Amino acid sequence: MPKVVVDIFGADNSPHEIVAGCVLALEKTKDVSLVLTGSKELIEAELKKHSGVDYSRVEIVHASEVITNHDAPSNAIKQKLDSSLVKALERTKSDDDVAGMVSAGSTGAVLIGGIFKVGRIKGISRPALCPLLPTSLGGHVALIDGGSNVDCKPEFLTQFAMMGSIYAQSRGVENPRVGLVNVGVEDKKGNELTHAAFPLLKEMDINFVGNMEARDALSGNYDVLVADGFIGNVLLKSVEGTALMIMKRLKDTIMESTSAKIGAMFMKGAFKKFKGMMDYSQLGGAPFLGVEKILIKSHGSSKATSIAASIQQVIDMDKANLIEKIREGVQGEKKIESTQE
Repeated sequence: MPKVVVDIFGADNSPHEIVAGCVLALEKTKDVSLVLTGSKELIEAELKKHSGVDYSRVEIVHASEVITNHDAPSNAIKQKLDSSLVKALERTKSDDDVAGMVSAGSTGAVLIGGIFKVGRIKGISRPALCPLLPTSLGGHVALIDGGSNVDCKPEFLTQFAMMGSIYAQSRGVENPRVGLVNVGVEDKKGNELTHAAFPLLKEMDINFVGNMEARDALSGNYDVLVADGFIGNVLLKSVEGTALMIMKRLKDTIMESTSAKIGAMFMKGAFKKFKGMMDYSQLGGAPFLGVEKILIKSHGSSKATSIAASIQQVIDMDKANLIEKIREGVQGEKKIESTQE
């Protein structure tokens, strides 16, 4: 039975929604056990609010400190050694039975802790966040890097492409179409980074389909989008902001007239389905690819359903043997480089 470590504190809705998400995961999945890190007293108090759950599959690791978004990430990881996040990272690293961990805490601290506490996969230069975005065709596209490496070298982008492609395959995409986020689709478009990365991506053993303009990110014509963390994060936040704006304007427009309200009643099912497609909580969090264990960074404002989905992500990625496949991908890169030399 695989274990999943969950950092209970540091999120906007800690500890109640995080614990509720853990309970939901236990109810849905009978072949997983959870290690919860944080104040034992507060966690036990939250668990008592839920009944009918097999708590024999729950272990609590007490931690007296919390890393917040106000803490400097690197200093917090070094100094708050009894924090729920550091305890979670250390348990993830040391316990061979742990498949991975979930945290909705400080993004910077999770990423820095992932590198220095869990460790990079040998050969990976820079681990990267890989969130999923909905597409107009009803599927999803993986964006890598979603914000963890704002300054990149061309070689970093090739590793992002490799890891993103493997991640997409683990989700059932047979031959992932990989696009390089750029200002135009022509081969010569872009800045120095994309100019240098383009020929390297073409030489890789992946289905690289060329440059991609941001307006086509959600078209469904791509399965993996490759970018440095600066561009990737701007794209990610732009998509999130646009989705929120559309939902708000749609609601406001409907409320402006009685006829629109009546029409909305007949379209309630369609609106609910559309909202579900745009709701990140149904997908879980963003995996931090390139570290030695599965690490899921959930949104800071995650509710129970999102935490449960993030736990399921760890289980699914473990079953797909994702970490080992990334290791194999790194070895494949090295073989190609040695052949070229």
